[in-house]
Amino acid sequence: MNIAVSKPAILSTIFYPTQKASNAVDNVINCTSGLLTAHSQEEFEPWLRIDLQAKYDVIKVTIFNRQDSYGFRLHDLQVNVGDNEQENSCGFFKGPASEGDQIVVYCASGSLGTYVLLKILSQPGEMDIFHVCEVQVIGDFKQ
Repeated sequence: MNIAVSKPAILSTIFYPTQKASNAVDNVINCTSGLLTAHSQEEFEPWLRIDLQAKYDVIKVTIFNRQDSYGFRLHDLQVNVGDNEQENSCGFFKGPASEGDQIVVYCASGSLGTYVLLKILSQPGEMDIFHVCEVQVIGDFKQ
């Protein structure tokens, strides 16, 4: 079950008002227009954070890239799971992705946290844009 659906999400910046972070957790996996994506401005190390609102052992994170264009912008993506005390790596996607790609990042057992953070690791001096259609998080509830 996708535990990220309708959970609070924050983007580092927002490119256009309709391209808000909540688009990444609205359970819509078909984004034929960039207006349906979660889309940051061009910046150094743009990111998306999903608040899971409880502690989970995250098993995998699936990222649905936009289908219309600019799929290559999704690259050097670090996926972390964390809470208020620590943040651990779940996995990394080198990329670049293509339009419509579904990227699956499997987390090691014991990837416990209350949030998932996806960040493009920009090269020094480079600016990047973070945009995705949907992010699904699969995990087991922990107390």
